[in-house]
Amino acid sequence: MKRIASCWAALLLCAASPFALAANTWTVTSTGSGGACTANSTTDPSCTLDAAIADAADGDTVLFAPAIQGSTICCSFGLTAGLTIDGGSKGMILDGGGFGGVFYINSGNVVLSHLTIQHGIGNNSGGGIVNYGANLVIDSCTIANNTATVAGAGMYLSGGTTTIINSTFADNTSVVGGGIYALGALVIANSTFTGNTASGGYGGGLYAGGSFTLFSSVIAGNTGFGAPDIDSSATTTLGYNIVGNTTSSGLTATTGDQFGVDPLFVAASLANNGGPTQTVALQSQSPARSGGNCAGNASGPAISAVTVDQRGYTRTSPGAIGCTVGAFDMTSIFHDGFGN
Repeated sequence: MKRIASCWAALLLCAASPFALAANTWTVTSTGSGGACTANSTTDPSCTLDAAIADAADGDTVLFAPAIQGSTICCSFGLTAGLTIDGGSKGMILDGGGFGGVFYINSGNVVLSHLTIQHGIGNNSGGGIVNYGANLVIDSCTIANNTATVAGAGMYLSGGTTTIINSTFADNTSVVGGGIYALGALVIANSTFTGNTASGGYGGGLYAGGSFTLFSSVIAGNTGFGAPDIDSSATTTLGYNIVGNTTSSGLTATTGDQFGVDPLFVAASLANNGGPTQTVALQSQSPARSGGNCAGNASGPAISAVTVDQRGYTRTSPGAIGCTVGAFDMTSIFHDGFGN
C-alpha cells in the first residue's frame, strides 16, 4: 500500500508541477481561416491563426512562418488562454475587415508583439482590442484606424493590467477615449499616441478611469472635447514624457517632462519608416530627441528597460537616460529613408 501511495503521490506532484508539461509553439503558415495545426511543427500547410489559437494552451507561443510574415489576416480572434503572439521580424497585419473587433482577450498572461491591429469596429467599445481581465503586454505594435461606436476604439480595458511598450496608437476614433478607454490598470512606456479622436467627449488620446502610469512617451496631436490628449483624474508620471495638451490629464510634471510642447512629427500620420510595423517619425529638431528614458523602472510599476525602438533599431542611449521620447528613436533618422 505504501508503494501504491508513493506512486500516486509522484503522479500528483508531476501533475501539479509547473514544469510537468512543456509549452508548445504553433507556427501559422496560412493567412486563411479554419485549417489544422500540429504543435511544434513549422510545416503544416493549413495552420491558420484561428486554428493555432484554438489549439494553444496557457503559456504557448504563436509564431508566423517567414513566408507569410508581412501579410494581412482577417478578422476577429478570441483569446481564452495566456498566449504570446509574435508577428516576427517582418510583422503581421491583423485586420478587422470592418466586421468587428480584432482581439477579445479574457484572462491569463498575454503578450502581443510585432503586430499591426487595424480596421476593427467595436459595437459599443473596443475596435482593436478588448481586454476583459488579462495581464496584457503590447510590445512593438501599431494599433491604428480602428473605430468604436462609444468608447476605446484602439483598445477597451475593462479589467486586468495592460502594459504598452515601444508601441504606437494612431488614428483611432470613438466618442470617448479614442486611443484607449481604460477602467483597469494601464501602464504606457516608450510609446507614441497621436491622431486619435474622441468625437463627442473627452480623451482623444486616452481616457483612464483606473490607475494610470506614463513614462517616456509622446501623447500629442489627438483630438477631443476639453481633454484632447489625456482624460484622467489620477495620472502617475515617471517623467520624460511629452504631452501636447494637459487639460484634465491629472498630470503633475516631474523630471524630464515636457508639457504643452509640440513633438514635431514629420507628418501627422503613419508611414513605413523601417521595421515590421508603421510608425510616426519625428523631425530632426524634435524636443523628443535625447529627452527620453529607456532605463525602465524598478518598482511601482515595474517597467523593463528598452534597448531598441519599435522598429528594432538600437536606441540612442540603449537601456539608459537620453534616448528619444516615444516609440520612434532619433538614432535611426540617419538610416537612409528614415530607417529603410
